[in-house]
Amino acid sequence: MTTFTNTLKNRRSIYHLGRNVTLSNDELTALIKEAIKESPTAFNAQSTRAVILFGDAHEKLWEMTEEALRPLTPAEAFPNTQNKLAGFKNGYGTVLFFKDTDVVKGLQE
Repeated sequence: MTTFTNTLKNRRSIYHLGRNVTLSNDELTALIKEAIKESPTAFNAQSTRAVILFGDAHEKLWEMTEEALRPLTPAEAFPNTQNKLAGFKNGYGTVLFFKDTDVVKGLQE
């Protein structure tokens, strides 16, 4: 088995996020950008975009998400939703991934 396949096979999700991070925001941003750039894409389209949030912007996102989900979630289920969102908010930052639809449309033409 290759190193890459072993890495995929042995990877695990981390559900208890925290803020004990040893890299600077600039180092994290550079690492995320490099991972996106070097990730394979169909026809090397490089259509992935990301918004990286730290600090107040990160916390505001999860507060806005909670308020947006409140009217959509049954009252009896909302405490579970709040707990899950609090877990995300407890992290150091957030990476929001998007697809550049102009790139995708260009491939379709």
